[in-house]
Amino acid sequence: MHTLVLRNVPDDIYRQLKESAAIHRRSMTQEAILSLQAGLEGQDASRARASPEETLDWLRREVWPLPVLDRRTDDEILGYNTDGHFA
Repeated sequence: MHTLVLRNVPDDIYRQLKESAAIHRRSMTQEAILSLQAGLEGQDASRARASPEETLDWLRREVWPLPVLDRRTDDEILGYNTDGHFA
């Protein structure tokens, strides 16, 4: 793989890329690569989807390290009692 460094990126392009990356749950690098690829292929970048590997990488990096704030079980959260009935 090669590395590409972009300098003097206009603020509006940077902002759009950042917003698009957040919407699609991608890193800025992933979004930039997909946008470049889609543009070179004449496609709409918003239709490009992350691969399962990219999604798993994002989950490992951004979601799974988050602290667990609620220690209740799934059933407790959903409102089921120990008999399996909705309380």
